[in-house]
Amino acid sequence: MKFIKRLPTGKWGRIALWVGMSLIVSLVKAQQTPRIITATSATADIKDGYVIQKGIWNLSPEVKPDIYHALQPAMEREITFYTDKDSISFRAKPGQYYDFIVLLNGKDSCYTRIAMPAESAAITSDLISAERLAMDFVVFRKSLENEHAGLYRYQSKKDVNRLLDDCLLSINRSMTRLEFGKIIMQVISFIQDGHTTGNISSLLLKNYQAQGKLFPLYLYFTADRAFIRCNYAGIFSAGTEILAINNRSISLITQQMFKYLPSDGSITTKKINTLNNGAFAFLYRWVMGNDSLFAIKYKDGQGRIKTETIAAIPANQIDCETKNLPTAPRDLYVQYLPKNAAILTVKTFDEGRLQRAGLNFKEFLQTIFAELNAKKISRLVIDLRGNGGGFNAYSPLLYSYLTDKPFRYFASEKSTSKVFTVNDNYLLGLQQPQAINFKGTVLFLIDGLTFSTAADFCAIAKSNRRGRFIGEETAGGYYGNTSGQTVRIELPHSKLIMTIPRFNYGLAVRKSRYADRGVLPDYKVVPSIQEVITAQDVCLRYALRLMDKP
Repeated sequence: MKFIKRLPTGKWGRIALWVGMSLIVSLVKAQQTPRIITATSATADIKDGYVIQKGIWNLSPEVKPDIYHALQPAMEREITFYTDKDSISFRAKPGQYYDFIVLLNGKDSCYTRIAMPAESAAITSDLISAERLAMDFVVFRKSLENEHAGLYRYQSKKDVNRLLDDCLLSINRSMTRLEFGKIIMQVISFIQDGHTTGNISSLLLKNYQAQGKLFPLYLYFTADRAFIRCNYAGIFSAGTEILAINNRSISLITQQMFKYLPSDGSITTKKINTLNNGAFAFLYRWVMGNDSLFAIKYKDGQGRIKTETIAAIPANQIDCETKNLPTAPRDLYVQYLPKNAAILTVKTFDEGRLQRAGLNFKEFLQTIFAELNAKKISRLVIDLRGNGGGFNAYSPLLYSYLTDKPFRYFASEKSTSKVFTVNDNYLLGLQQPQAINFKGTVLFLIDGLTFSTAADFCAIAKSNRRGRFIGEETAGGYYGNTSGQTVRIELPHSKLIMTIPRFNYGLAVRKSRYADRGVLPDYKVVPSIQEVITAQDVCLRYALRLMDKP
């Protein structure tokens, strides 16, 4: 018989405790071991709640961890990473983070983290229950489906319905009006109609001007780059390029903001103009979060990459005195140049605005084109930059002075309940040229604020090959828009006000390469930051040089 030496009871207890603790630690370590997915491409997609972000993530083995900052608002939702081979999902909660590893090409481990923002303590008052907001969203959805004639112009009915369903399901907690407004604006941005608007932008201005602090720098955006427009606090000089804010690249920030800005089709020039016209600081707080400090990654004058941290400031302290481009003294104006040339500026087609300024559009055109003929003007620049549109009839009227042939304007017009004919709208019929019409060379100046009726005019001129276009892509779609008569609705609980256009207009234009773009310039001219700071009209300068070429 083999005897076993007994240990004292106290020692058995300590061993048992040690073994138990070891098992607990092992279990905790096992639970904390990151899950692994595979990939052969360094590009990944992310579905953050109901927001699908195609190709937004680049796998970086050298960054440990590489952090994806989830979108605002901070609310529990599912976040999924998609590689070309695999996917991984987390039910993410505010203030938490979730680690995983992407094994790239079977050898490189990309340590990745999803970081959910904490719930903002600032958003505690004026909360509206999820049930009431859901009712508001149903009213909004039904109004779109019943009244919006262009709801499926750029997106399929299936995709629109899927987004609307996802948005409704995401309303699972109480929110403020501005939080709920993000859901509404994501829908409007997704359907890609620039005429569907609301009062959310004015609420943002009112709310953030009255309380809280904002991003302090006034920026100029061009493509995926951003530059400081004015000197700031002896730290940054005007013209400095900003590369990232709080570890988010400028490209990522603009992509996130674009998801809340309306525009026709896939056009981004209007959205960029919105950021450049003073909206960035307000949108940054609304979309990216209420940060009090900003780590600014920038490139100094010698091209060196540096980082500086600055604090948020009240909205009324964001000061940037900028030079503006010299503009025509009136909304309708002609300037005569040497060598039988002239510049015709048309700032608006808005009938009410012109009437208030004491201008009659029809009489102005009659007088000016008679003068052009009498002065034997052979070269004409028509400046439509900043023209946001207006009265439909003014666009074909202007074009009738530029052609000697009959032309079509609208090819179709419909609402959700009726298809219109020429008996309803004479612009659906054949349009006649003016007896006195301009036969010389025409150059058109356009930008990301050339919208609605002004963009329609450009599309007709472009399709009929009447002249060359200089500047940036128009804000309005090439094939037409949804505008005209509108329906104004107030959502009963959030009191958000939405404006929905009722008429879908199709233009009589040649087929274009792109179905979802505006009028593209023949010569793309975008001012550099230095040209913006010094207020150089590079677009007009380019046109005048082009006009002088034989």
